[in-house]
Amino acid sequence: MEVLRHEGPGRLGLVRLGEHSFRTPALAGADFTLSPFNSFFHPDEPGSYDFNLAPSIPLSFYTPGEVVEKALGRIWSVDYEGFNAFYLPALRRTEYLGEFFKIIERYNFDAVYLGNSKLLVKEYRYFVRILRELRERFPNVVIIADLEPFFYPLAVYLGVDAFDTRSLKLYDFEGKGFTQFSPFLWSDTPNSLDFARRTLLEVRRALESGKLRYLVENYFPTQYHAGILRIADLEHADYLEKYTPIGRETVYFISDASIRRPEVKRWHSRVAERFVPPKNTELVLLFPCSAKKPYSFSRSHTLYRKAMKEALGSGVSKVHELILTSPFGVVPREWEWLAKYDIVVTGHWGEEEIKPAAELLARTLGKYPKGTPIVAHLDEAYVEIARLASEMTGREIIFTEVKNGTTSKESLKSLTETLKEFELEGTKEDRTYRYFENIRKVFDFHFGTGAGEAVLPENGKVKGSKMLRLFVDNQQTGTFKDGVISVTPFGMQRIYDRIKAYWVKIDFDLRGDVFAVGVDEADERIRPDDIVGIVRDGKVAGVGKAVLSGEEMVRSKKGVAVKVRKRA
Repeated sequence: MEVLRHEGPGRLGLVRLGEHSFRTPALAGADFTLSPFNSFFHPDEPGSYDFNLAPSIPLSFYTPGEVVEKALGRIWSVDYEGFNAFYLPALRRTEYLGEFFKIIERYNFDAVYLGNSKLLVKEYRYFVRILRELRERFPNVVIIADLEPFFYPLAVYLGVDAFDTRSLKLYDFEGKGFTQFSPFLWSDTPNSLDFARRTLLEVRRALESGKLRYLVENYFPTQYHAGILRIADLEHADYLEKYTPIGRETVYFISDASIRRPEVKRWHSRVAERFVPPKNTELVLLFPCSAKKPYSFSRSHTLYRKAMKEALGSGVSKVHELILTSPFGVVPREWEWLAKYDIVVTGHWGEEEIKPAAELLARTLGKYPKGTPIVAHLDEAYVEIARLASEMTGREIIFTEVKNGTTSKESLKSLTETLKEFELEGTKEDRTYRYFENIRKVFDFHFGTGAGEAVLPENGKVKGSKMLRLFVDNQQTGTFKDGVISVTPFGMQRIYDRIKAYWVKIDFDLRGDVFAVGVDEADERIRPDDIVGIVRDGKVAGVGKAVLSGEEMVRSKKGVAVKVRKRA
């Protein structure tokens, strides 16, 4: 199993079995062949199938512990020669999982058939947990489950690679076929396999376009879907996030489940961990978000900044702006290029939106010196967020008088008059520093605090107008354009030397892409699509784009780990 593309734990993959190969997600009986279940008591010889299921004992979910222990003794005695797929019974007694995992690891199976799948979807926590443990421990193993087609999007998103379709014949036998809204509506003619094919095609297309999460949120025909996704989002957010690629396109929040997306969790953690206020900040301003992105291009923020300039003049280079928004919470002005999202705006905020935003704002305000004044030009729920953050931090926030929206003449006049009370004076050095900071902070977002200083220190230079090229000692470290960055091997070496971040270590001469089997170590912070440095003996040999997460690179033995863009 070679991973070609990720969205969450879901993946497009390529499976090679001898001369036969196929793409995942896939269907048994359509894309590959799967042997009948081989009971331990009636073992068959391996047949001519792509996946031959090894003899096993069909344990139920509620099998008592003493029976499981006896069964394990028998299963350990099986001769697995010639079998490349293992039947993993789902058990309520999770303490026995480790023994089954040892068998899978010892005999290096290519696939794991997840037993009792249709019962598992009713056990939300177990379903997510077993998929997580299988995916994390065995990244090259194909996970096969027996589920109805309307579960395919969610199951693939959580880590399932293929589906057994043989049980679908039962529905055709009863004269019932699936529709997208199953199990509540049935079609007039038997068409279960056709529907399975159509559904899986939708899943593949969604994966290819980076839209699988949207499909999952639009495919909610049962309470089990909602329960499973909620458990995954709330209790296994780290599992979903580490396989979710770094976003390059706008994220659309289309449902209540959207505000729990991995991208939101990632944003909150990066604001908390990687954002450091500019050193010359003498005033903090809080503004509401705008529908147009980046915010600076919107009418409302153009008016805010005009009022700032009128009130403070050159002092604006000593003001730092934070934008409040749902569900990202807080967006520092320097990161507005990176906040690519859109959400339905109704003016109604739920507790699940307000409280996390207030907590993140409180943590962010705590990064400024205590004496730094804070002015809020907000309305509606934004005011509640700021007041909650003020209570949490004990920091006083000065609220402007807002009437008829933040962009009315009265409101803008109040903003101007409030800011005039602060006597700030910026110098040419302040303006240059802030110009550099706008660039540095984006590198900090991608690599960690200090990366921006590494590629653009005080003695660095910026050349160009639209595409900015960054230099240190006449050597280019990277580029910057509208929040999009690139890094040269020289720039990545400076980042590696300074903060030891986003590295993949190898011990061979770099000639082409880096395959997982050649990765010795990798930074666990790496996510799919991240820019990474390929390091050999402490020297950056090249820069590339990650295909896998850092943890996955080390555990995997097949496929490309990093697509190399530049060699030193």
